[in-house]
Amino acid sequence: MIGSIGGAGGGSLLTAVMKEATAAQDVEFALIKKSQDIEKANGESALKLIASATAAASSGGIDIHV
Repeated sequence: MIGSIGGAGGGSLLTAVMKEATAAQDVEFALIKKSQDIEKANGESALKLIASATAAASSGGIDIHV
C-alpha cells in the first residue's frame, strides 16, 4: 500500500491536480469574459437609448424643459 504512494504515482497525482487547477482557471476566465461581454452589451444599449431620447427631444417630440 505504501509502495503505491511512491514517486511514480505522485507524478500522476500532481499532473491531475495541475489539470484540475487549470480547468478551474479556464472556467473562471470564461465567466469573467462573459460578464465583460454582458456589460459591453448593456453599455451599448444604454448609449442607443440615450441617442434615441436625444433625437426625439431635438425633433420637438418631447418637452425637455421643466
